[in-house]
Amino acid sequence: MGGHGYSGWWGRMGGPKHRGIVTYQLSPYEMKTNAHLISKGTHNFFRRTSSQLGYILPGIFLFWAVTHFGKKRHEWLNSKAGHAAQHEHEHEN
Repeated sequence: MGGHGYSGWWGRMGGPKHRGIVTYQLSPYEMKTNAHLISKGTHNFFRRTSSQLGYILPGIFLFWAVTHFGKKRHEWLNSKAGHAAQHEHEHEN
């Protein structure tokens, strides 16, 4: 297991040269990751979001409607009128 000594740093290990491997690197000055973020980024955000509203809004509306109905029904069932109606329904059967 003993070492053979220092074999070099990554990429310069002293082994045979690799052939046929092409690597590319982009200069950090060319990346411009946040270029035009405010001016074009907000426009793209609203453009892309508005194109998806037809898919998003029905689900949001359905969730709101079911939640609203459930809360109102729960409040009514726990009210005096709800208890009376539930009591009448039990005696009919």
